[in-house]
Amino acid sequence: MKKTRTRKPLHSARGRRYQPYLKGAAGVFCCLCLLLSGTSAAAVPPPYQAQRADSVPETKKDPVPQVYNHFQPRHNASGAFSTMYGAAVENVPVINNLNKMQGLLPGVFIMQDNGEPGDESAGVLMRGKRTFRSNGPMILVDGYERSMDFLDPNEIESITVLKDAAATAQYGLRGGNGIILVTTKRGQEGRIRITFNARTGVKTPTTTPKLLNSYQYATLYNEALTNDGNAPKYSDEELDKYEKASRGIYESELDRYLYPNINWYDQYVNKSTWQQRYSVNIDGGNKVARYFVSAGYTRNSGLYKVDKNANTYNTNADFSMFTLRSNVDIQVNKRFSMTLDIAGRQEQSTTPGSRTDASLRVFRSLYKTPPNAFPVFTPDGTLGGTKDFTGNPYGLLNNQGYSLYYVRSMFATFRAKHELDFITKGLSIKANVAFDSWYDMITNRSKSFKVFDLRQANGDVEYKPDGSIRYVETGSNTQMSTGVEYPTTQRIFNTDASLNYDREFGRHAVSAYAGMAQRIISNENNGNIPRAYLGAYGKATYVYNKRYIAEFNFGYQGSEQFLPGNKFGFFPAASVAWVASEENFLKDNKWVNFLKLRASHGLTGNDDIGGYFVWYQKYATSGGVNFGYTSLGYNGWNESAFALNNVTWEKVRKTDVGIDAVVLNNKLRFSFDWFYEKNTDIMIQPALPNIMGIRFPDFPIGVIENKGFDAALAYTQQIGKVELTLSGTVTHAKNKVLDRGEEKQRFEYQARTGRSLDAIFGLEALGLFRDQDEIDASPRQSFGVVNPGDIKYKDQNGDDVIDAYDEVYLGQGNFPSIQYGAGLGLRYSGFDLNVLFTGQSGTQQLMNGEAMYEFHDNGTVREHHLGRYNPNDPGSWNNATYPRLSLSNKANNQRTSTYWLKDAAMVRLKTMELGYTLPGHLSKKIRMEKVRVYVNGYNLFTWSSSDLMDLEARSTHYVLYPIQRILNAGLSVTF
Repeated sequence: MKKTRTRKPLHSARGRRYQPYLKGAAGVFCCLCLLLSGTSAAAVPPPYQAQRADSVPETKKDPVPQVYNHFQPRHNASGAFSTMYGAAVENVPVINNLNKMQGLLPGVFIMQDNGEPGDESAGVLMRGKRTFRSNGPMILVDGYERSMDFLDPNEIESITVLKDAAATAQYGLRGGNGIILVTTKRGQEGRIRITFNARTGVKTPTTTPKLLNSYQYATLYNEALTNDGNAPKYSDEELDKYEKASRGIYESELDRYLYPNINWYDQYVNKSTWQQRYSVNIDGGNKVARYFVSAGYTRNSGLYKVDKNANTYNTNADFSMFTLRSNVDIQVNKRFSMTLDIAGRQEQSTTPGSRTDASLRVFRSLYKTPPNAFPVFTPDGTLGGTKDFTGNPYGLLNNQGYSLYYVRSMFATFRAKHELDFITKGLSIKANVAFDSWYDMITNRSKSFKVFDLRQANGDVEYKPDGSIRYVETGSNTQMSTGVEYPTTQRIFNTDASLNYDREFGRHAVSAYAGMAQRIISNENNGNIPRAYLGAYGKATYVYNKRYIAEFNFGYQGSEQFLPGNKFGFFPAASVAWVASEENFLKDNKWVNFLKLRASHGLTGNDDIGGYFVWYQKYATSGGVNFGYTSLGYNGWNESAFALNNVTWEKVRKTDVGIDAVVLNNKLRFSFDWFYEKNTDIMIQPALPNIMGIRFPDFPIGVIENKGFDAALAYTQQIGKVELTLSGTVTHAKNKVLDRGEEKQRFEYQARTGRSLDAIFGLEALGLFRDQDEIDASPRQSFGVVNPGDIKYKDQNGDDVIDAYDEVYLGQGNFPSIQYGAGLGLRYSGFDLNVLFTGQSGTQQLMNGEAMYEFHDNGTVREHHLGRYNPNDPGSWNNATYPRLSLSNKANNQRTSTYWLKDAAMVRLKTMELGYTLPGHLSKKIRMEKVRVYVNGYNLFTWSSSDLMDLEARSTHYVLYPIQRILNAGLSVTF
């Protein structure tokens, strides 16, 4: 008899993102995000399930993953957590999975750092920053600490974030920064099903530098020299040649080389490039065995315009990856079951030249090199360059050789469970073993190259007797190196076992487990002994009449990195919840379908103490001395920072109060949490006098508090044949340093204690000096020579002098205190549309370096420098948007001040997707279960206060591989 497939409903939806950026309306949009947000629509209804309110159950057996491979009914959960399903992000075209989560999970801050293939990294925080040390949450894939960055998105079943102590205390030393749990898909009982996915997209940078041409550069360079009291460099004749060159006009063939006009960024960065991703999943099984098998291939191409005829090898920033996964579940008999998961990944990426800072090296050359510095090639075909500008971009991309970065990682997990109901009903035992192997290698085949200048030191062109140009050579052409580095060879072995009990007695429900866990990390390339974690964990939950919930969690964990006799810490947490909707006065109420109130308090930890065996007294070779008649030299030794006998882990005390609700006949879902956290015993170096003559270690004296709220909302409505979903998330977190061992400041307003972790201190700018009379009438500024057009600062202490004592708190740093998402989902007759906006506020960006300053580090100029104060143009004195230009007298203007501080609030149309699913009867005619086609986009539009850089990257100088905008098309077919 043919069996019918019984697949558990996923209740998921495809989350789409969109990118708007908003300058002054961030607060208004923050409110809108509670009405429109998140994700919605396409894969499996209902769409609002793309992201879930913390503990709102969909069914009585709807589980939520916990730590150490345990699950708990969502109805009985009293901790703070949020869940989204993999279907919400599986088609989002950005490769790194962390970036896909932005705006979808309340409590999580995500900021993309750059867009380089294979390194599209993201800054991730759970409820903001709380320590001077590492702030990133621990990421667990199928219960064990592993990277989720490059998991094939079709493997991901769900992503759950654990936020409070009740959800993280069991991880003891590692739970202080929160936990992200990723569960991969498993096979379901039924016939074999094969799903094929293909995606391909076009990438373009979200921002491009607005560089000036050679004539503008030369004009502004002369102006800067004049402002400094020096003679101009470029004559009127040369300026005329540069002006003609900017229009493509040259008086002679030699002028093309002597008066070049090159926009180096446009010359060597493609306007667009491609990425592609393919995967195939196979799953099925019966009552005895179920399986999920997946294979994927990713290809992500670099933006550089390389000369494909210059080499037989690739020098672009390309990335490729193969992934494999097999998850197998076996029901051996009625009581005994086991699972075996095996996954592997192989990555390969290339860079031009040495891998170390490759993109920084290339983009710094593209942003910095003046348009008239040198021609790409000299008349005889050699590389152009000068003694000051040796980094010819063509040479950096084609004549530096290449590096190949290779990664091979394997992950294996075996789990076994035996029911012990023959002893008592509800009793079971679990044992798990996981082994991970990571190996990466860098093959460095880099080399260097010569550059040739047409002009001699005096600026003239000299000719040899045969009439050829006499060049000035700089650098050398070297042979390609063959160095190999093995940065990481790592093996991780995890074991854990637990005794579990889960049973109901009438109105009473009791569940509990207690276990032991060990994690051993061997880094075979650094000579250190293996890192080890060992401890116990447990949880007990009592539910009365489905209404009143009490829970106790604990972790007892230790590490070899701490002092003998003080290696272990105890981390308890307690939580309670009241399911008010189960009370008689609300039960079966069509307006209030579910209502739960929650509260938790507990202790977690953070074992980042800033080094390797920091409590152990260390010595190092230093200097030396000569002895004897022959004056033989002997190495000396010195004492490193003295050892402490109170090295300890951070204590993170967390309090959380939350509410989860479903109202309006299950149409509106809402979750809200308020939290307060206090970190103590943070290892920092206090301000101590150097007169003591010793090096000080870090002391466990830092104290920081962090508080805020996070919320999620989703509304779904059927309007005729149209299913509408509006959803939103918002997270707000603000920290304050209570103790950092700071010395007493001369002026209280300069104290860092009492401010945020990322506090920016500097001068308060009052605009630009209009003329000399205004300078004479103002307090004396002590940062070098001051002229009309320079920045004017406020005298904070009234001593009539502007100096370091006038630096004050300017505001929050470049990590936002508020991040939100707002989305719309529509489904109609096979069509689905999903839109997601994300945004941030409560953050400022300090602009400096190549992105902001003129002629920075002997560099070029950009479009915003045209708005400078020009001493020779009175029309600019009142409306200048940039100080006077200078090549040498920059000390005053380039101080950290409010002049260079920009509001970094922004809104993006993060993702947008339009899809169509073929009707079932048509799919069956072509022997397919489901066919869906779609187009989507990522980072589509941005609204922000500045177009000089992508503010999400949080780089002050923005010399990095640009964040990408992606337009993508895809096909999903299920057989």
